[in-house]
Amino acid sequence: MKKGIKISAVLFSLFILDSCCTACTTCTTCTSSPVLGADLFPVKDLPLTKDANFSLNLREILDGYRYTENYSAGRFDCMDTCIIASRILHQYGYDPNIMASFALQGKNGSSHMWLSVSDGLGRFAFIETCAFARGRPILGELVTPEESAAYASGYVLTDPIRVMQCFGYSEDRFLFLSSKSHVETTAQRPIVFLEEGKDKKPWRWVYQ
Repeated sequence: MKKGIKISAVLFSLFILDSCCTACTTCTTCTSSPVLGADLFPVKDLPLTKDANFSLNLREILDGYRYTENYSAGRFDCMDTCIIASRILHQYGYDPNIMASFALQGKNGSSHMWLSVSDGLGRFAFIETCAFARGRPILGELVTPEESAAYASGYVLTDPIRVMQCFGYSEDRFLFLSSKSHVETTAQRPIVFLEEGKDKKPWRWVYQ
């Protein structure tokens, strides 16, 4: 891997897009708050994938589904869509990571979650799962190279459920998601994958 993942202990307060989740300010003090290194770890400047086929395959999947729920901050938002999109992508053989930026400075601070998917070569595609909040009724959309800098730094959630609970993800929302899928297939034909330039060995997160 030419460019390693840079680890720091700084909270990245990235205000990303206008479809974000309201942060629970009690996370700064609650006893069950996420543990750095166990539940999440910070990354900075993850490199963007250069594998065009990898990106096209992800786009095929994302465009082939839509959410059956309407976007609603605090009820059905980026925390929910990240879980759903991760589950769908995993069914197709991808292993997405849930990433987040946290803004805990005050009552009106906001947080956001999105997906990063490794191409097996140490580079990533970033997926905005709240595209439907901006009028695109799909599972998510790939972030453009011009926008990628805003998604390349933040926190990787090694324990997403624990982190989400701290940020207001209630048991009712877990039950809400488990009761039905909240997503449906819209693809008019079977998804055919293009050959990707994968490494011979699986790539893993590198801690420094």
